[in-house]
Amino acid sequence: MFYQLFQSAKTEAEFNELLDLTFTENERAMMLERWKIFDALDRGLSQREVAKDVPCSIVTATRGAKVYRENREVIQKYLEVIKVVLSRQS
Repeated sequence: MFYQLFQSAKTEAEFNELLDLTFTENERAMMLERWKIFDALDRGLSQREVAKDVPCSIVTATRGAKVYRENREVIQKYLEVIKVVLSRQS
């Protein structure tokens, strides 16, 4: 269901509109924080360094590190997508 819903967005503006309707501002911030944690871990930072770099609590960094360890290859694939998009925006 969610795949079809988000796939129905034809523009970035429509996609962002769906995100705004589906997730609270706090939930969206938490998703962004999770990807920042993944990026920091991918750069080789320790969990304590991640907590300072992101910034977030050490507990949040530890939870993110667990997910990162269990899904490293998939996360790295999506981090590459994020990096390409960000490089186009610069």
